[in-house]
Amino acid sequence: MRVQRFGLVCLVLLAAACSPTFNWRDVPLEGAPLRAQLPCKPERAERQVPLTAAGATLRLVSCEAGGLTFALAWAAVDAADGLPTALDNWQLAGWASLRQPPSAPGSPPAGWAAWPATVARAQHLRGWQGPGLDHQGRTVMARQLYFAHGAVVYQAAVYGPTMSDVALTAFVEALRLP
Repeated sequence: MRVQRFGLVCLVLLAAACSPTFNWRDVPLEGAPLRAQLPCKPERAERQVPLTAAGATLRLVSCEAGGLTFALAWAAVDAADGLPTALDNWQLAGWASLRQPPSAPGSPPAGWAAWPATVARAQHLRGWQGPGLDHQGRTVMARQLYFAHGAVVYQAAVYGPTMSDVALTAFVEALRLP
């Protein structure tokens, strides 16, 4: 009996040791043609935001793995309101949420730089990386991509105390537009 318990305990410990930090999985995005993967089971949220004069319903999936928060958000907007304007407004709101005001109108916050990530077939793509403060006032690093496809605008972002280049690459390379 003791030998069986010992064997069972060893098997459980071995299985836990083999558990991957990043367990990538396809994540369906309701109302958006973007195909994406997250490294953990996402939570979902939805709210109204003022991306355009008419407002928009923002949908979000996010999860935490390996000390990083991965987030994908999207909203259908009226293209007549201007996709670049919606993305500009979202970008400003993203920096504000990290308590990082732009250093000058049309410029990123101090310490921020372009992030040269790409998403095939994305329109109006812009990527940024830099420091900020999370909702508890702790310093975080952020990588944010803003882009559009058709009349849908997107944000793909990763936040954490440090960045994992491997995880960032896997996250961005899994973003697929039709």
